[in-house]
Amino acid sequence: MNPVLTSTTIDDEISVPDEGGEYSITYKITNPADDGKIEAFISSGGEDWIDNVDSETMEVVKFTALQNVSDEIRTTSIKVSYTYAGGEEQSFSVRITQEAAESSDNPDPDDPDDPDDPEVPSEAPFTITILGVTYSTAEILIEPDDYSMPYIVWVDIADKIEGVSDDELFAIDMQIAESTASMLGMDLHGYISWITKNGEQNNTQSKLDPDTEYAVWCYGIDNSGSYPERTTDIAREMFTTEVLEITENGITLDVEVTDDTFSAVATPYTNDRYYNLNWNSESVLQQEGFTEGTPAERCYQFELDYMTEYSAFYPPTSWANVKQGPATTSAVFNKADTYYVFAYFMNDDGTLDGDIYIKTIEYDGNNSTVLDAPRMSFIRGDVAVD
Repeated sequence: MNPVLTSTTIDDEISVPDEGGEYSITYKITNPADDGKIEAFISSGGEDWIDNVDSETMEVVKFTALQNVSDEIRTTSIKVSYTYAGGEEQSFSVRITQEAAESSDNPDPDDPDDPDDPEVPSEAPFTITILGVTYSTAEILIEPDDYSMPYIVWVDIADKIEGVSDDELFAIDMQIAESTASMLGMDLHGYISWITKNGEQNNTQSKLDPDTEYAVWCYGIDNSGSYPERTTDIAREMFTTEVLEITENGITLDVEVTDDTFSAVATPYTNDRYYNLNWNSESVLQQEGFTEGTPAERCYQFELDYMTEYSAFYPPTSWANVKQGPATTSAVFNKADTYYVFAYFMNDDGTLDGDIYIKTIEYDGNNSTVLDAPRMSFIRGDVAVD
């Protein structure tokens, strides 16, 4: 199997306060090549304020954002690239946005009469609207009264915050944030800056369980002191996901996309049958001579030929992409193409045992499109795209 570079960075944008700080971009490489090489490149305009870019540590690219003393927001991006002999370059980019320097006429953060004082949170200045819910997704619209205010959004099972006060909930959130930051090799301030939002947010939350009540909540955040502080009351909204209709005697296949990444979840009707969960591209199928038949038929024949060729060494049921029970797969697109994600039950010899379930993704080199594809995640402690 060829190496696959996948971003595990929670969002495709890192928000940096004007004072700067140290930050990290995380990734993983599946089936790494012996001669594989990771490099990180700063886009034009970022060299003046992005420093100490370090890609020597596996699965982490570290960098320092210098202080912004100007009154203008500045942006750049860091491209993470993976190359190896005989293969095409794979890469993804993360946008870096830094706040402008605070002006001297900002209110005193220690003024107890100031409603923006972190010690005296103001009423929750947000409108949360749930626009649409499926068995695994919910479209969430967050509208702050003040578009310049930094804030954080969380999603979790409703039972976990029922009866919990704002102060208690914020303390729990920060404990989870510290744990997640540690897993990512970041400090708490860096992680909070990473997940902080500004302005209206309209995103589809994925990775939800069917027939489950969830809560979405948000609050203003001040990340400038020694420890993050909540600046507003907490706005909360509840919603319940739909009941999952499992495909009778089949596999339910759900695909999510970001700009250049997909993740897929397969849920078979039973956990005791082997099935193949994998992906391919139109260009590879054409290159290998699989030109006749539907995409599903060609993807299956490609898999069967490969398994048959190596069956003396690896029984088909021992392949990493052969599953039992619910499973996931993900990848980063390395060029504009049509991609196929598919799943099908199989016999012990790799032959088809039922229908082929397939999703088609179009990637134009910048953006990917799949029907009803969810995108960003607000789930507490979520550290991956899949």
